[in-house]
Amino acid sequence: MQILNFVTFLFVLVYPNGFSLADDTNVQTCFQCSQPDYSVNEGTTFQNNLKTLLDSLASNVVDNHGFYQTIVGKKGNKVYGSILCRGDISSYDCSNCTLGAIRDALNDCPNSKDVSIWFRWCFLSYSNESFFGVMETTAFAITNDTDFDDPSVVPEGFPFVTGLAAAAPDEPFLFKTAVLNVNQSGKRYGMAQCTRDISGMDCRSCLDAQLVNFRTVVGNKRRWEVYGSNCFMWYNDYQFYFSASSLLSAASRASSCTRLIIGIVIGVTATFLISDSLAAIHFYRCFMSGDVMY
Repeated sequence: MQILNFVTFLFVLVYPNGFSLADDTNVQTCFQCSQPDYSVNEGTTFQNNLKTLLDSLASNVVDNHGFYQTIVGKKGNKVYGSILCRGDISSYDCSNCTLGAIRDALNDCPNSKDVSIWFRWCFLSYSNESFFGVMETTAFAITNDTDFDDPSVVPEGFPFVTGLAAAAPDEPFLFKTAVLNVNQSGKRYGMAQCTRDISGMDCRSCLDAQLVNFRTVVGNKRRWEVYGSNCFMWYNDYQFYFSASSLLSAASRASSCTRLIIGIVIGVTATFLISDSLAAIHFYRCFMSGDVMY
């Protein structure tokens, strides 16, 4: 089993809108920007290509079942973009989350060529270099340092999410939810998802790496979330996810991947785990209030 390596950095930040694991509101959890490049100001070819790309992502993500990638431009002004919506949300929520992520990315990283922004319900990334199908090690966890689970549940909880991590890569959309019945302590709910530009094997490696690297932080907690660039996991003591989704209905992963190829356009805190190489060239801002990021 391939385990990805992470390096630890510490951030403590406050999210003014009341970020909490006690409800599943769609808020921004983190963004990552490359250093500003003032040669890509408004009106430049790169900025025009970026706008075209973001419009394409927003227009096509719902029709492609919550995941879409595209390329705009040529040579030095080429832009690669990707949007993933959480597999349980509706088409309406996916569209709104995408638009919100685009708005925040442009506001928070106006002159950056390499941007990633995480919301509860979607993940947007774009860059002047290709990242499609590339495994990234950027990841962070959100939990509450005082929200310990019932000691009788802990020995069952982590094997439960480990099983979920093993099962999600075999699903058509690399997405799965599951429920653990812990009797008098109620139920625990889990969800795992990967971006659909990686293989099932890479999805499994990504989820395994998150569990290995964050186990000491989240293993005894009642509620937690882990966000990466290729995979994501959630665990809670209430059903935070929606029961049905119009995004993932009636289509196979193969047909979605075919659409991604056709869709390519050529035209005009917290302890935060990130990779060594990214630390020197990117800056991060992550948000929390009451809950803590790792």
